[in-house]
Amino acid sequence: MDLSIEHGVNFQNSLSSSFFTQEQQSLELLQSSPTVSFYQALTVVNNIIFTEKNRSLTKPEIAVLKGAWENQDFSEIGQQSGYKTGYLQRRIAPQLWNLLSETVTKGQQVLKRKVRTLLTEVVINYYQSNPHLELPLFDSQFIKGQLPSSKLSNFYGRQQELYHLKKLINNHRCISLAGVPGVGKTALSAKLLAELSLDSTQHFDFLIWKSVTHSVRLQDLLGELIDLIQPDTSLNLPEYTQALITALIKHLQSHRCLLVLDGFEALFKTSNLEQRLDYKIFMRRLLEEEHKSCVLLTCRALPNEIHAMSKDDRSILYFRVDGLDTDAALNFLSDQGLTNKNDCLDLIKTYRSNPSELATVVQKIKHFFSGSTEIFFKHKTTFITDEFQSMLDETFGESLEQTERYIMIYLAKKLSLDPTPISFSDLLIQLNSSKNISASTSAIIKALEKLEQLSLIESIKHPTTKEIAFTLQPVVKKYINTDPLGLVQPQNSFPSLANTF
Repeated sequence: MDLSIEHGVNFQNSLSSSFFTQEQQSLELLQSSPTVSFYQALTVVNNIIFTEKNRSLTKPEIAVLKGAWENQDFSEIGQQSGYKTGYLQRRIAPQLWNLLSETVTKGQQVLKRKVRTLLTEVVINYYQSNPHLELPLFDSQFIKGQLPSSKLSNFYGRQQELYHLKKLINNHRCISLAGVPGVGKTALSAKLLAELSLDSTQHFDFLIWKSVTHSVRLQDLLGELIDLIQPDTSLNLPEYTQALITALIKHLQSHRCLLVLDGFEALFKTSNLEQRLDYKIFMRRLLEEEHKSCVLLTCRALPNEIHAMSKDDRSILYFRVDGLDTDAALNFLSDQGLTNKNDCLDLIKTYRSNPSELATVVQKIKHFFSGSTEIFFKHKTTFITDEFQSMLDETFGESLEQTERYIMIYLAKKLSLDPTPISFSDLLIQLNSSKNISASTSAIIKALEKLEQLSLIESIKHPTTKEIAFTLQPVVKKYINTDPLGLVQPQNSFPSLANTF
């Protein structure tokens, strides 16, 4: 697997016929996991003790339990919790072991060295006996910032992506999670933080979530981030931007943090050039200055200023987020009441397993077609969500150069006549013979690279010849051909373009 900046990280869909409920998946994951998280164990222990004794564990008891779970000696527990070692060892621990033996393990003696083994078994049995209960989604005390819980309660698949991200965050200073609207970038990054908060083998001091879906002053953002790491310091923060950046980087140097900036590209959508320059300098310093933290950026595509930095061999890893794998997409559609596998596979192919796009078509099938895919496919059409159309409106209205726009129009018209992907050589011939546009081969390649980066075109390599060919998602193709706002082919842009097809 190529993890280079140019190729990014890309996961392809695979076909399967298995259908599992979210509850079955959670239980199987818990049973197959070599360890239960401390937070899950603490939740179960507190539930049992509250039922039996009408009280919850105290802070000193939690400190002892967590230390025993992590196989620490009492001096380490005391240093980390702030309580005296003798107080924890001689007073709190004996009473806690007796309490757990009486209520949680029902008479089986709990000792410090057996805590993890015994409680792991208790947690598994607890959820087997109470299948209606949900596993804790995350440890809210460990995550700084407001994690979007709604993204976690309806999470499907992505186990391979999560596995690789957990490896990558240990070796990279900055990772960009890029993909089209609705594909699940926010959900994936939120799930990553949630799982890390429950995983005692991951050693981050802080997991920080910050949504930046609208442009804000860098000074304000820096102040909020510093306050999340070290609360109650706002009165002592430096006044100037560069000093604030230095203060944040010092925190990232002294603490190992995983910082998620969700919706990162919004910070560069301001027309204020000074603000854009501030953020450019901020990112340059994050990439160049030594620290032991990782910054995760979710965005449709890196802003031009930051993309230029990634080409300068600085440490930004491009991680492409595609649609759900076919298993997960089938599970999603099944839970929505669509059970005809062939129809579901057709929808998955059309909408590239984009969960937001699939949710939209499901809602319309339920509302207008009585929930019947059979009736829907008799009158089949392609829907475009408002979010996806807004992205395309912005792209065609503001972002595309003439060559890029011509390529998109040509692909849409050609694929409407024949769905076979169009080879790079055929595309070159078409562009070179066109009277409407003049572009060198290097300019055409640059345009194709940008369109791929923006997830507007899809590339496929021939298995034998290895020649690259291009195609479009049906949603993008429909937008171009219908041109709902007249942004695809503005008047007089290509005076005789229609005659070339």
